[in-house]
Amino acid sequence: MINLHYYHRLLGLFLSYKRKKVELKQMPVRLWIEPTNHCNLKCVMCPNKDLKKEDKGFMELDLFKKVIDEVSEFAFDVHLLHRGESLIHPDFFKMAKYAHDKNLIVKFHTNGTLLDEEKAYKLIESGITQFSFSFDGYDKDTYENIRVNGDFDKTVGNILQFLKIKKKLKSKRPYTILELINFPDRRIKSNKTQRKDFLNRFKGLPLNRLEIKEFHNWGGDVQSKRNQKNYAPCTFLWHALIIFWDGSVLPCTQDFFGYYSLGNVRDSSIKEIWNNKKMLQLREKALHQDIGDLKTCSQCDRIWRSKFLGIPKEYLWKFITKKMP
Repeated sequence: MINLHYYHRLLGLFLSYKRKKVELKQMPVRLWIEPTNHCNLKCVMCPNKDLKKEDKGFMELDLFKKVIDEVSEFAFDVHLLHRGESLIHPDFFKMAKYAHDKNLIVKFHTNGTLLDEEKAYKLIESGITQFSFSFDGYDKDTYENIRVNGDFDKTVGNILQFLKIKKKLKSKRPYTILELINFPDRRIKSNKTQRKDFLNRFKGLPLNRLEIKEFHNWGGDVQSKRNQKNYAPCTFLWHALIIFWDGSVLPCTQDFFGYYSLGNVRDSSIKEIWNNKKMLQLREKALHQDIGDLKTCSQCDRIWRSKFLGIPKEYLWKFITKKMP
């Protein structure tokens, strides 16, 4: 029944998207909730290092519970991360367990630098369904040049320790992904020998998948080349929402600096925000490619990617199989 409900909801959202509906009956199926935007690294591809100190903070546990209580009525999964390292939040595992106990699929990413033995056990016990180690490069020099302030040997050690604990506990969850970005100049995909040697470190351990993601430009906040063909309206506006640590609601993960806030969950319900005036206008503008005055949308490279039925090909199968990271 859960699977049937999932695909029925997906179909409804897809039809609304293809029929160019701007006011939706279906609520979003996934949300990104940001426990904190603080991070201990200064990665070259991430705009986090450009966030102002006064714009950083931690979501209050009560506010998090308020959000989860509401979205548990309609969402399938929540991603407990966005612009920061979630493990920095002192109540992160309480948050994860609370969302899990509300029957939500709980996912997150971590850079792995803070995942010590105690946190490894808590991660497994919290009910998190899936998470990814955000890790770049197969060797020390590549990794530390990208993940500035990171220590290659320590981080690999943390990953190995977690996987050994997961194996010892015979736990199938969380589904564990090692994620790398395909930097155009780093030969991440083509260097098969180095990749094989690196993955041999995890042989016999419950690492479920290696994920190599394509580089993106964070809505123009990071420089990259953009394809200017095959425009399609951003699907995020029809299936997802992002909530910053302070309660601000954003339409898309690419809006890193919150240029287009739709409202705040402290003042309005998510149901109200999902079809409020700003959201309806945004969907309308996206449908007509009237995005020149939208700082993030006009510079984003994702709306130009290769697609099938308007959905990026790299995500379509994962969405269908519920394996979106």
